[in-house]
Amino acid sequence: MAVESPLKVKRAFAQSAPKNDTVDARQIAEYGHRFYDELPWWTPPTVVVEQVRVLLTAREQFTAQRVANINAQQALHHKVITSLTAEEAYGQAIVQLDENIEEIDRELKRLIKEDDSFHRLIRTLTSVPGVGMLLAANLAVLTNGFARTDNPKHLASYLGICPLEHTSGTSVYRKPRSRQYGPPRMRKLLYLAAMSVSVHNAQFRAYYLRKVAEGKPKRLVLNNIANKLLKIVCAVVRTDSPYIPNYKSVNPALLSA
Repeated sequence: MAVESPLKVKRAFAQSAPKNDTVDARQIAEYGHRFYDELPWWTPPTVVVEQVRVLLTAREQFTAQRVANINAQQALHHKVITSLTAEEAYGQAIVQLDENIEEIDRELKRLIKEDDSFHRLIRTLTSVPGVGMLLAANLAVLTNGFARTDNPKHLASYLGICPLEHTSGTSVYRKPRSRQYGPPRMRKLLYLAAMSVSVHNAQFRAYYLRKVAEGKPKRLVLNNIANKLLKIVCAVVRTDSPYIPNYKSVNPALLSA
């Protein structure tokens, strides 16, 4: 069985075609026949991946609720007339949400440690600078343990952090921009990781300062760092080895010379 994007299937045919179940079924069948050699074959996720996915979704919802309650509580402090009952209710909700998030984090760590292969993958991912347990777990769930893809370009394009060219001849020119498609949670975590290494990692800090000094926008430089982190993540996954600081790749042709 193959799972394909409905938009990709739709764009393979003329847009003037009518829209009904019969036409859709015919187009899907024709698409499967024409692009059989390019279809992404579906593999079911493991039990631990599905459990981690559910926990990460719940954690994201609780985090959003916690931020909303904190903002609402702070808004009360700026009012001339307020309510102590409302402030206490917000405070209790924040405490309860903190406890829920901590419980989810403990369960995530337990699930990861119980599965040897998943634990090894997370340990390899967290060896990369800026990649913590939360980002590593989200990457593992998104890629089904990197069984779907370990290509950094494909991941960057899917996440919406890959600047795309938009030119035609000499009259149409637009600066390359990311389309911001894909899961926003992953973009947020990668952006936070890029901000972290741009401050606390010497190599990324030097790169960040050099590009900013060249006049590059800070947001663009951080996006470049996020892409660099994805490349490193995919490299350590392919080699099944932890990150090596100050590693320099060598051209194989030079070794054989």
